[in-house]
Amino acid sequence: MIEQQVLEGLDGLQWLGSGEEASRVLGISQATVSRYSQRALKLFGLGMERQEGEWQLTGDATFLQLERRVHQVARRMGHRPLRLEATYWSAPTLCADLPASWRLGRSNIVGVARNLQLVQERIVDAWIAGLPDLPGADHPELTAIVLSHMPVVFTCAPGHPLLQRQQLSLEDVAAFPSLALPAGSYPLVEAALRRIGLWNDASRMRRYRRERWEGRVENDLVIGYGTPLSLRVCGGQLCPLPLQLPFHSGDAVVVHRDFLGHPALETLLQHLRTNLQQLAQEHPEITLMPDAAA
Repeated sequence: MIEQQVLEGLDGLQWLGSGEEASRVLGISQATVSRYSQRALKLFGLGMERQEGEWQLTGDATFLQLERRVHQVARRMGHRPLRLEATYWSAPTLCADLPASWRLGRSNIVGVARNLQLVQERIVDAWIAGLPDLPGADHPELTAIVLSHMPVVFTCAPGHPLLQRQQLSLEDVAAFPSLALPAGSYPLVEAALRRIGLWNDASRMRRYRRERWEGRVENDLVIGYGTPLSLRVCGGQLCPLPLQLPFHSGDAVVVHRDFLGHPALETLLQHLRTNLQQLAQEHPEITLMPDAAA
């Protein structure tokens, strides 16, 4: 069995994307992250390469995945901190003062595929995802515990021509370019927006950068999107338009089904719900959901 700290070095590099970030979150030097990663790769006969900006393994990782399952059990038993990933808006709004048993990642990964991979491969123990792009109820391994629903609104820059309209329709909005991400980043959101003529001005972004998302809306005629929480964190000078998108967002915690009911998960969920209750007092458009897994 590989030592916990050695596998933690490899996991940290894949999870956090760089030796610098792994060093910061794990509390070890960059040299140690590199040394541990190389030791783990050699032990399991694997390689590692950058693919679309993220570290991916090459070779047969079957034995590594068995080892990761054992190490996740050890984290659940309290031997090492549990690992939490989040969205760029849920990290500052919901994850302040996390329970001591949890450690938060960078919370800047764009798209569902990479986040689901990290949970599925047991590199990360839980991911705070945004609705509606969640694993389905028929997923064999993962489940989503929905915490909240909230509307999504269109946003624009101050002085945008649409702000002068007395009445606003989806056709009016679709006449302007609208933010988009690489194809497949958020499949359900993308499909819903494409059906109404939106999601057409791509920002090639794999890790969140405000200047490539909200910043583009502030400085152009491009239409953006926002929720009460994302606008609270990164809204800046953006103006919400009096028109909601044809779907809701919200927050959900994605985990392996075998984690349901675990005390450490229940402690995390209670912490997140408490923070959401406080936020809902300021943003009544946030609807809190009952305790249930999707």
